[in-house]
Amino acid sequence: MKTEARQILIYELIKSRGEVTVALLAEHFSVSPMTIRRDLDALEHSSLIRREYGKAVLLDDSKKEMSFSSRYQVNHALKRQIAMLTIKHIKDVSSVYIDGSSTAYEFVHALPSSKRLTIFTNSAVALLHLRDCPNINTFVIGGFLDKDSSTLDSEISVNIAKNIFVDATIISCSGFSTQGFFNNGITGSQIKKIMLENSQHNYLLADHTKFNTQGVFLLNTWDAVDTLVCDRPFDPKATKIIENHGVEIITGAP
Repeated sequence: MKTEARQILIYELIKSRGEVTVALLAEHFSVSPMTIRRDLDALEHSSLIRREYGKAVLLDDSKKEMSFSSRYQVNHALKRQIAMLTIKHIKDVSSVYIDGSSTAYEFVHALPSSKRLTIFTNSAVALLHLRDCPNINTFVIGGFLDKDSSTLDSEISVNIAKNIFVDATIISCSGFSTQGFFNNGITGSQIKKIMLENSQHNYLLADHTKFNTQGVFLLNTWDAVDTLVCDRPFDPKATKIIENHGVEIITGAP
């Protein structure tokens, strides 16, 4: 098992129990206590847990992921603008993965009824809309429902995603900087990374207010993105640095 995948599962286990001993984690994941300590160091650095003697304690009350309904209301008009910009640039795309973000949901909601696509998603909210779109074939990336973010997200979902290959992946983030782009929580992070690898063209959708806003997890660097779609131009120096990674930046009017 890869380090990142194990750390996510460790966090989920600690989250479900409140606290877990190093010995139990080492036995559960069949690794050495030293490996577990390194994993816990990474989670503590992200302010998700607190290390105590021989155990790890949950510490993320201040970093809870917002519910989908709450996220959907934030900068809704900007998300709509980004969605419309993105639709103009996917004319030759026939298969798309969309994540569980409210911005990606706005993209689905803005699709014209005549648009023919196959959409792969683990967004339970998007499914409710897609079921009424006759020209769109929808593939559900199954798994257990994460109620807070309205996505299907579990080890089952991750294993399904590994076998999906698409023309385009459309995701959003909690923030971005010249370093890369971030998530506020671990929900969906693994699937996003997999689909960024399994896609011909990767679109990151983020409004200008997310610039220089960092989340808990660095999802990836700019080398994983082909196109950044933003509602308006942001910092010129940062724009140049991001473009130097080969990223096309599409923006609306300032």
